[in-house]
Amino acid sequence: MSAFFEVTRELDSQIALELKFNDSCPPHFHSNLELLYVINGEIDININGQVQTLKKGGVSIANSYDIHAYTNPLDARTFVLIIPTALVRSYTAMLRSKVFMTPFIAESQQTKLIYSILQHLHKTKGAESELFSKGCAYSILGVLLDCSTLIEKPAPRSSDFAREILIYIQENYLTPLTIDHLARHFGYNKDYLSRFFNSYLRCGFNRYLNGIRARHAAYLLENGSTNLTEIAFASGFNNYRTFNRAFKQSFAMSPSKYKKRVSEKKLPFF
Repeated sequence: MSAFFEVTRELDSQIALELKFNDSCPPHFHSNLELLYVINGEIDININGQVQTLKKGGVSIANSYDIHAYTNPLDARTFVLIIPTALVRSYTAMLRSKVFMTPFIAESQQTKLIYSILQHLHKTKGAESELFSKGCAYSILGVLLDCSTLIEKPAPRSSDFAREILIYIQENYLTPLTIDHLARHFGYNKDYLSRFFNSYLRCGFNRYLNGIRARHAAYLLENGSTNLTEIAFASGFNNYRTFNRAFKQSFAMSPSKYKKRVSEKKLPFF
């Protein structure tokens, strides 16, 4: 799938915890903090172009507007925790001028503490108070600060350019967008932009764009649209074959099978 600005995450006002199995998530970013804990197996994590394979007990932390992605899961069970920045203001204030030396932490006694908190949150899901959630969030972040070193935030770099590109595509993916359009808009050679996508976001431009369009198509299916050809064109695809291929790449099933599972109420995947 492809990189995108995750608008739905901007609506979170309390922490959100999800248990995942072999979950792949494309490059995306939002204002909230996102922590991933590997319960079993392994998974590749990409945060602002830094890539590492996390194994059992490993933790990653993506701060506000960090571009992050999860790929190549191998028997991976993970917890993904979203922490709204409004819930942990003193933490986010501290990180305005500092960043973690590395967003990845290998298994340790400290990460086991994080796991125990996540387990407790998962058991009480939906029943916890805002004060309890806030306490858990600060406890987890406190452990992270003990595990890692803070350094001064570096000068703006390629991640800022990547965000500009992702926002532009998010605003224009329903139009006949091409790498040439993008190159003209930003004043770069299209070959340079193609290399940038592949090296920084770890996916090609077309796959990136079609992944966003596939997510839009899935959203339409989730919300009552049923004609697959109409959905394909309404999602920015110029032919059904490309739509079908992109949808399979994104959701590991055809649009027709996804539609069937929607009708059986075995979805959503969002």
